[in-house]
Amino acid sequence: MTYITMHTNFKFYQKSILLLSLLVMLNFLAGSAAIAQQPSRTPEDRAKHQTEMMKTDLKLTAAQEPKVYAINLKYTEKMHDLREIEDTAVRRKSFETMNKQIDSEFKGILTAEQFKSYQKMMADRRSHMQPGRQK
Repeated sequence: MTYITMHTNFKFYQKSILLLSLLVMLNFLAGSAAIAQQPSRTPEDRAKHQTEMMKTDLKLTAAQEPKVYAINLKYTEKMHDLREIEDTAVRRKSFETMNKQIDSEFKGILTAEQFKSYQKMMADRRSHMQPGRQK
């Protein structure tokens, strides 16, 4: 190969790498913008979604469903406020206290079998949210 051919090939590869890098960056920026524009779900939306999941997974009765929704709504609103706490230790302790309150309220509504399934469902969810912890 001559110097001119090698130099031309090098320039071609250099431009190709630059173009590829630009495309990757644009793709990343477009994806970030799309995620940022997604509307955040309201506490009502989250409570409704949580209740629907529980309705399916725990086979809630028609009488249990509005009570479960009320509890979910009450605590999703509180969770929204707790997320604003900057001190991690205080925030974690507040979430732990609130989770005990939620469990206590659900225990009064769900059957023993449903409550056992609920506890397993929540343990599974927590283990997936915090992959460093053991199940």
